Amino acid sequence: MKSIRIFTVILLIVSSVITNAQPFIQKKAGQALTFKEMQRQFADWSQTKDLKNQHYWKYFKRWENDMQMHTNAQGEPADPAIYINECVKAASEKQLKKSDKFLSSAWSPTGPFAVPDNLTGYMENGIGRINCIAFHPTDPNTYFIGVAQGGVWKTTNNGLSWTPLTDNLPILRISDICIDPNDYNTMYISVCDFEYIDVALNIDGRKRNTHYGLGVYKTIDGGTSWQPTGLSFQQTQGDVSLIRKIIVNPANSNQIVAVGVSGIYKSGDGGNNWTHVLDSLFWDLVQDPVIPSTLYAASGWLFSSNYGYAAIYKSTDFGSTWTELNTGIPSSGLVQRIKLAIAPSDHTCIYAMCVDANEGSYGIFKSTDSGNNWTFIDPGLNMLESDDGTNSGGQGTYDLGFAVNPTNKNIVYVGGINVWASSNGGQTFDPATHWTLFYGPTVHADIHFIEVQPITGNVFVCNDGGLYRTSNLITQTWADAQNGNPWPTQWTNISSGMQTTAFYRLSSSKNITGRLMAGAQDNGSFYFDGTTWHTVFGGDGMDNYLNPTDDNYVLGSSQYGNFYLSYDGGVSGNNINANVNGENSEWTSPIVADENLSGIMYVGCTNVNRSEDYGNSWYSLTPLPPNGIYDNEVSAIALSYTNSDVIYASRRIRYEYGSPAGMYNSIDGGFTWTEITAGLPDSLYITSIDVSQTDENTAFVSFAGFSNGIKVFKTTDAGLTWQNISFNLPNIPVNCIKTIPGNNALMIATDIGIYVLDNSGNTWISQSTGLPNVIVSDIEFNEALNKIYISTFGRGIWETDLSSFVKTPEITKTETEIKLFPSPNNGTFTIKSELPEFAKEKFNLEIIDITGKKVYAHVFEGKTEYVIKLNLLPGMYFAKISNFKLNGVKNFIVE
Repeated sequence: MKSIRIFTVILLIVSSVITNAQPFIQKKAGQALTFKEMQRQFADWSQTKDLKNQHYWKYFKRWENDMQMHTNAQGEPADPAIYINECVKAASEKQLKKSDKFLSSAWSPTGPFAVPDNLTGYMENGIGRINCIAFHPTDPNTYFIGVAQGGVWKTTNNGLSWTPLTDNLPILRISDICIDPNDYNTMYISVCDFEYIDVALNIDGRKRNTHYGLGVYKTIDGGTSWQPTGLSFQQTQGDVSLIRKIIVNPANSNQIVAVGVSGIYKSGDGGNNWTHVLDSLFWDLVQDPVIPSTLYAASGWLFSSNYGYAAIYKSTDFGSTWTELNTGIPSSGLVQRIKLAIAPSDHTCIYAMCVDANEGSYGIFKSTDSGNNWTFIDPGLNMLESDDGTNSGGQGTYDLGFAVNPTNKNIVYVGGINVWASSNGGQTFDPATHWTLFYGPTVHADIHFIEVQPITGNVFVCNDGGLYRTSNLITQTWADAQNGNPWPTQWTNISSGMQTTAFYRLSSSKNITGRLMAGAQDNGSFYFDGTTWHTVFGGDGMDNYLNPTDDNYVLGSSQYGNFYLSYDGGVSGNNINANVNGENSEWTSPIVADENLSGIMYVGCTNVNRSEDYGNSWYSLTPLPPNGIYDNEVSAIALSYTNSDVIYASRRIRYEYGSPAGMYNSIDGGFTWTEITAGLPDSLYITSIDVSQTDENTAFVSFAGFSNGIKVFKTTDAGLTWQNISFNLPNIPVNCIKTIPGNNALMIATDIGIYVLDNSGNTWISQSTGLPNVIVSDIEFNEALNKIYISTFGRGIWETDLSSFVKTPEITKTETEIKLFPSPNNGTFTIKSELPEFAKEKFNLEIIDITGKKVYAHVFEGKTEYVIKLNLLPGMYFAKISNFKLNGVKNFIVE
């Protein structure tokens, strides 16, 4: 076949979450649904349900929340090439600016330091979703993990510390890692988030950009640098690649096989060129452990579009030709996904775990003669549902782990929401975990990968909370668990040392205690009390607030405006009725506090509610004016810094109901509202509002979506007129806008970093030095500590000094003359400056690890060159130098 370097994925795929087990969206197989229709059906369904008693809808809503920020002006997903092009461009520009010198306004990590202490009382907490793991072939202490939104990470000390390897890639979504068995410094990665294949593909016009991919990337230096292979997204194409699995031939490292959404690909020259061998959607690829030229691949069928077919293929020439095996697996209508596992102790024994049309367990097909013959096994349980296996449904196209014990071919591990195991070749299964703590210590929910380390036999589990390890995976019956017997498996959570949390919103206490709070996807709310991180409240953590005068006051929320209040630092908390009228609330409902009047707070539902006692009790303000057919949920609120009676609020766009976005203000504390939408785009999602710190009539609004040149607007007359100040901003969503204390300049958080607009300028300047190329979701200022904090969706919380954005250029110009070398190093490095002034001024040196923990601090004076010798674990570190003239951060690697 013809060798190719570019390809277009042409599929008719929509969410396979649309099933009878997930009844919130109904359609006939083969019929396409638009994004707007999916939104409408879920909204209608949710009005009649108590969502606390419903299953399997949260990951749909997480996807939908992300997707609605990435639409065009018509409410459908925009061309993914727009996003990819902007990400590639921004990453390239940042690399061009990179040097061995310090740069101004550089960011360093703040936390979390480790997996937080768990104060939720019912759920296993974690750091963030990990999709995959790959082991070093000869060193059991070295392995690599792929994070959903946070890149590739490496440990060389069995999980004691971690180093990020892909911070400079345009996007940080990882679905697979493959190490060349002949050259351990050569690795291949799939840059995408394949787990959302069922909900993110082909929503109107074959567009997808929520969990888009860049194809296969390659490193030949152990991850120091990465380059795209020939199987990569090209900027001339209107679609992007999603690759699920990659395998290198141990007999010839130039031969590589990859499978994914658009079929099977093979390269014979180390990834430079690829041949498209087979079409159709492929879920999995495995290699015979004894005969490496023999491969097995599993294709799949998706219910919602009636696309593809479920089958197992075999190749005996390392992927050049394939034969479909006679397995007995239904090709369509009953089985969607197949995950394969070969017994290391008997390479002729192959298992195929099948996911049914309801995303639960269909059963297992097994071959004991290398795929020639197959038998069907029905364990009589649904191992992919959330409880005891007697219910239908699950999330099998989103989370599915499957592996065979390396020494006993009859021991099989399955992970869906929980972990199960069989000791009799899949005939029966018992549980090993449950996603709650009701039955004792466990692992986090939603299992994406189960892998056994060949050298040690340890079992590793990747899930929505992080990475877990056990030397002996033991089950017990549900009856034993319900009788009070704790789970017998001893798990070690080795997620600490990674900074990989996906945060929605962030708050600072704005006092010298340095308290922080941030809402994490699927991992509750993270609260830093100034010393220790804790997980509080549970659910998907959303917006939050910390009282600057009471260090024990913690207010957080979960999805749909469920707010919780604690007066003891999150140790205990009560649900508060902020939604006094039971209105609809947004996935992330905004909460703001009046910084001038103690105790006054506002929450957005369909209208705006107010509390005058720090959130204990609430009442509804005058309803906002109606906007269209449907009164949309409030997406943002802002208060004047100078006049507490002035409030601005926005309503989100509701494409599915034909209801536009809306902007409103009140000058009397919410007793009356005026619509001020005229002059603003009402067909995009309003993400954030802020008010000038000196003028109540000057306000700023930011927008999500992909409408070029429509990102940020400004009013100077309380909304009577609006000015577009998007200027040179890239065509990507803007997630938050804030005025910088001290100079009233504007700072925005975008999907590709931080930008700042000076008061006197008309050019937005990227201020993302030191940040990985990750989505930035929120901005917080703490003047008491001279800090700016930002939250990211996949790489935790970062900080920089506020003063670096308000002091004059004359003061900061010398900071570009400071160098740190070498990197990588072994903990010994040199800090040097050619400037004589450097020796005359005292400066503070802080060394911060990748999680934000300060590991060294010292004050220096008197020389222009300093040799620092530290005993540091392997990983990435940040050297921060500061005094009243200097502010610089330089990252370096310790090996």
